[in-house]
Amino acid sequence: MREQFDRQLARLRQELVSIYAETDLQLHDAVDSLVQGDKAKARAVKKATRAIDLRCNELEDRAYNLIVLQNPVASDLRLLQFVIYCNFNLARMSNHVRNIAKTTKRCAGHDVPGQLLDLLASEAHLVYRVLGATVQAIVDNDIAEAAELPELDRPVDDLYKSFYSSFSRLGPDDDIDAASRVIMAARMLERISDNSVEVGERLVFLLTGNHEALTTLADMDEEEIEDLYVGQNASFSLGAEKIERLANQIPEIEVGADSDPIVDDETIAGNMSQALEMAARAAAQAKAEKAAKKAQKAGAQKEAPKDGAKGAQKGGDPR
Repeated sequence: MREQFDRQLARLRQELVSIYAETDLQLHDAVDSLVQGDKAKARAVKKATRAIDLRCNELEDRAYNLIVLQNPVASDLRLLQFVIYCNFNLARMSNHVRNIAKTTKRCAGHDVPGQLLDLLASEAHLVYRVLGATVQAIVDNDIAEAAELPELDRPVDDLYKSFYSSFSRLGPDDDIDAASRVIMAARMLERISDNSVEVGERLVFLLTGNHEALTTLADMDEEEIEDLYVGQNASFSLGAEKIERLANQIPEIEVGADSDPIVDDETIAGNMSQALEMAARAAAQAKAEKAAKKAQKAGAQKEAPKDGAKGAQKGGDPR
């Protein structure tokens, strides 16, 4: 009976990784469809994400059925909670992917500003990295890998903010409606990255039994992290090879020595390097603008007392 339950739990975990991989692949196609203006690819993405939604619903039903029928405790219950929580985030991610694909149709026939599309493609590569790292952490049951997710997500936020700077520089001849739709797609990408980081936070609870902030874990050394692990059941090791194969479907991630990424390493490295460089510039620009505003505000406050003092001298006693 226990062996059967472990197999059922292992299959849930495999399905979760499979849905994650499929969501990542559809995100690649959704972004490509928008950047390339490929409406046929966008239609295929919308159809595929509806199938993902159905799989998410079925996975949730299976998890709740096991809770009712097996009355799980300890690590079994944490695993089922993890599956349900991650499934919820995957459903949201699938919806965002579908909306990015819908943006392709809404932008069809419009002259979309090229600089915004370049930004979108770069932001997408940063998001692919977050999704790939999340799946890697799930496959490896690794707290340290999960703790790195906020740092991987930070450039996504930095690059997203730069969309508004680019938007403000558009001229009267630019298609503002199309530009606004691309910015909405950028927002969906940013939310997908956040959803994936939330999955990493839940993975930590699965592996430790405690709610630990990922930023706190990032400051710990290996020994401190190792002490956080609690015992896991046999389902974590069942079907490990299949889970690796499922994870290897993601172009930007390699699991195991025999992985065969869909995109060649040189292309990935080039795209990622460009995206990180753009994110760094965006962060530096935002920091400089913030410092300039702070200095301007400090200068205004410094001048205010002088003006007030002059007024008091001219008008006599302010009372």
